Order: sequence, then structure tokens, then C-alpha cells
Amino acid sequence: MPRKRPGPEGGKRDLNRRENQQRLLDAALALMLAHGTAAVTIDQIVERAGMAKGSFYRYATDKEDVVEQILAPVNGEVTAALDRCEQQLRTGRREDIAAIYLVLARELSEVVARHAQRVLLYLQEARAPQRAAPPAIQQLADALTSRTIALTEIARDHGLIRAVDPEISALTVLGAIDAILFAQLRKRRAPHAAIPQVTAELVDIVLRGIKG
Repeated sequence: MPRKRPGPEGGKRDLNRRENQQRLLDAALALMLAHGTAAVTIDQIVERAGMAKGSFYRYATDKEDVVEQILAPVNGEVTAALDRCEQQLRTGRREDIAAIYLVLARELSEVVARHAQRVLLYLQEARAPQRAAPPAIQQLADALTSRTIALTEIARDHGLIRAVDPEISALTVLGAIDAILFAQLRKRRAPHAAIPQVTAELVDIVLRGIKG
């Protein structure tokens, strides 16, 4: 992302810069959801945002940087939720595991509710087999997989669940959640109404299989 331009934080110039940057990201997100990240051009983004092409480079270095900025809130909030879950698993008891995973499910559901369109872009691009996902998408997908495997390993090693293959368990859970979220968000249903219940039921199904 380009270096911040002059102006005190919270001042008029700073507020204008933030508004313009958000307008650019909103325009890019709408276009990428409609056409895919690969098909969208910088010219299309600035035209939809109502700004000159030269202004684009005040807020982003290239299109990949735009995707990274769009996903930044999701990435940060998901990472924080996974960090909290990991800490709880390391110190938790066997009887606490259901509650720990349900808290994680609730927190991730809230992320989806706050950032539904950003999450949909991630799912749309991560699931597209015909082309390579943008780096920011692939990095988030890889991080989710590795962190989910690590959480399963921690729970297993602390005796909270029976011995299972962490990779199989993680990929099964992630695949189910991805499919559910994609179906819900593509239908434009309110994710905060449906996803928490579905996720809680999925957690219950998984735990029945791995608690032993």
C-alpha cells in the first residue's frame, strides 16, 4: 500500500483520503463480485469509483493490493479469533472443548455478518478451479488451513479429543463451512441469522465424531 500522504490523522485531508480510499475499495469489491478479480481492470475500478486513474495510485499500488486491502478486516478479525481459541485450547479441560469451539464458531459468524461481501469474494475466488487465486486470497486460504490443523493438533495433544488425523479433520470442517457460507451468501440471505445456528450444528456433528 502506498505511503500515507500528509495531513494530521483525523483532520479534513485525512478524512477525505479515507473516504476516497473506501470508495475505491467499494467499487473494486462490487466489480470483482460481479466479474471475478481476474477480469476487472484498474480503469473499470476508477470509472466506477468516479475518480481519475492517477488517483488510484494514491491508495493502492496495484490490483492485488486492492484485494489485500478489501480482505484486511476479515483477515485480522479471523486471526484474532483463532488466536483466542488456541489459547483457550492450550489451557482448557476436556469438558470445555465444546464451549471453546462454539465460541470460535460464534466469533467467526460475527465476522461473516460484518463483512458478508468481503467473505463472499474470498469464497468465490478461493473456490474458482479455472484460475489461480490472487495472492491475498491464497494466503488467507493457506492460513485458515494451517491454523485449523494446528488447533486440532493442540486439542488432540492435550487429550481434549481422541486421536484423529488433524489434516483430514481440518479439511472436512473447512470444506463444509465454505460450502455452507457460499450457498448462504450467494442467495443473499442474512448470514447473521442463519450461519450461527448452522455452524453450531456443524460443530456438534464434528465433536460427536472426534471427542471419543
